[in-house]
Amino acid sequence: MKLNTVIENKLLPLAGKVTTNRYLRAIQNAFLTILPLMAIGSFALILGSPPMKYADMDAGFFREVMHVWQNFADFAGPSLFTIFHGTISCLSLYVALGIGYYLGKQYKLHGFLPTIASGITFFILNASGVKMEMVFSYFGGEGLFSAMLVSILTIELYRILTEKNIGKINIPGNGVPPALSQSFAALVPLTLICIIAMLVGSICMTVAGVPFPDLMTKLMSPLVGVVDNVFGVIFLSLLTMLLWWFGIHDTAISGITKPFLVSNNTINATAFAAGTAAIALPHILTYPFWWTFMAIGGSGATFGLAIILLKAKSKHLRTVGKLGIIPAFFNINEPIIFGLPLMLNPVFLFPFLFAQTLNGVITYLLMDMQFIARTFADPSWNMFCPIGALISTMDVKAVLLVIALIIIDVLIYYPFFKIYDKQKYEEEQTNTESE
Repeated sequence: MKLNTVIENKLLPLAGKVTTNRYLRAIQNAFLTILPLMAIGSFALILGSPPMKYADMDAGFFREVMHVWQNFADFAGPSLFTIFHGTISCLSLYVALGIGYYLGKQYKLHGFLPTIASGITFFILNASGVKMEMVFSYFGGEGLFSAMLVSILTIELYRILTEKNIGKINIPGNGVPPALSQSFAALVPLTLICIIAMLVGSICMTVAGVPFPDLMTKLMSPLVGVVDNVFGVIFLSLLTMLLWWFGIHDTAISGITKPFLVSNNTINATAFAAGTAAIALPHILTYPFWWTFMAIGGSGATFGLAIILLKAKSKHLRTVGKLGIIPAFFNINEPIIFGLPLMLNPVFLFPFLFAQTLNGVITYLLMDMQFIARTFADPSWNMFCPIGALISTMDVKAVLLVIALIIIDVLIYYPFFKIYDKQKYEEEQTNTESE
């Protein structure tokens, strides 16, 4: 069976189902909503944590910069870390609330109560110990898988209870405010949800000896371990780019991988805030790792291609380059993917698959050898990659690495660009002569 047939008959329908899945859409929307919180928390962490000790530096301008930075961090650090703990350290809580809101919205559930239900369940299941006290460590990346599962199950249970009118309380009278009638109608469903969450939490502590979020993390760890390595980088990158080549947006994959990547980066941020050196953080494969060091200029690492398109003989290719170069600075490459096109273009299949993948392998190995600091801050996916590399790692060597990767990407794309440029130029010349 040919590869095209397999993808058209198997992968395309599967990717379509993944993209339209209501649960994945709710998860994607929840993460998109909290992006500002991630950025705010990341910058607060950076401002409160100078990357180098000025006392160990030679006299000069940069030593003075670090000295001023350290004085500022000593003064404002405690306040900045409250921002960090109120944003990134509460990631799982915000994701639970976001999924509750967006999934409830898809089901057309009334009011803010579905969101509240998700939050209540999340809080209840984070209790542990003999006294069932709240464990705030699960509010960050450690509790992310639990937050997603709990929120989805809570909304499904809430939907069933309300649709079946189980325990619905109707307030008589015509002048009753809608908010009040909705609140009383949800009283029994919310009570049942709280009781069920309490029982699940108690059973986890009694049988497994750990809170529900910890149990979920342990159950997911084998699956996470399969992709949280250099082979996972290769597999995820090749799969993503193969789907892109067939015109399937990377949201078909990112809806599944993004929670895992964001969780890894949040765990790194928490470890960095606790004093762990940036080169020794727990995880390498993170969300900033993907968008800053792999997908430079957008999926397929097309920033290098955007540069060489500007020098094309073909008028069409030069036009695409001019249209695509500015968006490429912000990791947006749809003008190149669909304008060149890269999609379904056999000439560019090899570089489109392997440029981004090679970027990931090189970066992973350098970080694994502790030559480059690992990411802990999230500067946003559309930050210009050299700047994003500095912000996400606070390591100047990371900037040099991104520049080197862009050069490598240029070299990878160049031979295939020359072939396609020649084809398009000859077509344009033929069309001109025929006119």
